[in-house]
Amino acid sequence: MRKEPAPPAFSDFILLLISAAPKLGLPLEAVLRDAALPPGALSQRGVPIPLSAARYVWSSAERVSGDPVLGLHVAETLEVGTLDVVDYLSRSSASFGAALSRFIRFAPLFADSGVLSLHADGGHARFRHVAPSGVPAVSELIAGMTVLRARAFSGEYVRPLTVRFRHQRRCGAGAYERIFDAPVEFGAACDELVFRREHLEMPFRSADPGLCEILEELAQLRLQQQSRVDAPPPAAPSGFVDEVRHVLRECIAEGNPNIDQVAERMGVSSRTLQRQLREQGTSHRALLAETRAALVDQYLSSSTPTRHALAAGLGYASARSVSRALRRR
Repeated sequence: MRKEPAPPAFSDFILLLISAAPKLGLPLEAVLRDAALPPGALSQRGVPIPLSAARYVWSSAERVSGDPVLGLHVAETLEVGTLDVVDYLSRSSASFGAALSRFIRFAPLFADSGVLSLHADGGHARFRHVAPSGVPAVSELIAGMTVLRARAFSGEYVRPLTVRFRHQRRCGAGAYERIFDAPVEFGAACDELVFRREHLEMPFRSADPGLCEILEELAQLRLQQQSRVDAPPPAAPSGFVDEVRHVLRECIAEGNPNIDQVAERMGVSSRTLQRQLREQGTSHRALLAETRAALVDQYLSSSTPTRHALAAGLGYASARSVSRALRRR
């Protein structure tokens, strides 16, 4: 019988903890060294890592910190944008329910483990996290961030009816009361936040339909790229390809990265540039898409990214052009 591959995690899952470490005084150096993570995992998003390594880092951080509610404290510490495109996509959603649905859809950008779901029955809405081998700190991180982000994006004091965790209670009620202001149960069948059903329709004051459309296409693209983690790594780029990337960045900044402009900058004809790139196993279109994707983080790191700034920063004529281009990729 063919053995199924282990579900992957990605460096983003570890970077959340690393970003919170300075504020919380977490001593992570030994933990990260012992985890033997792949190169780039401590500084780059989207680097695939074993799920076992990700769980080791989180559980070890919980142990060395001596903090039984580390996940809640990390949730309080993380600023909007730490979740990268998922944060901005949630913030630009029309409502709490729409944001939850998108978070569920794109959670695999961090780790493909456990199952997130949203159910509405009667007057209740239930946001569930089922992870039989999960780490308590991660369960509490997800619950804490869900409530805190809902309050920040809606401007309303969102209060769950009930909070449930699969793990057992490990400390007093103080931190749970401060964040959730709701009854908290332990030893449940799964992690669960129960809200009034009407909360799903609660509008977000940060809603931006145009930006949301662009970011949803971008998140879907990243999900497709990460699904190909088993593909062989690309060959090392040549100096010529690196030069084209450099020129593309300059042309994007000036608003005209088409092939004629790039070829003119490099002192060759468009046809010659196409041929030389083809010999290197790539193309102007592929390098332009790759370069734009690399620039996205720069514009999402703004505290108030807009669809117009994103379009201009990536060298598109309009926000609608960004969305169309992402769908084609």
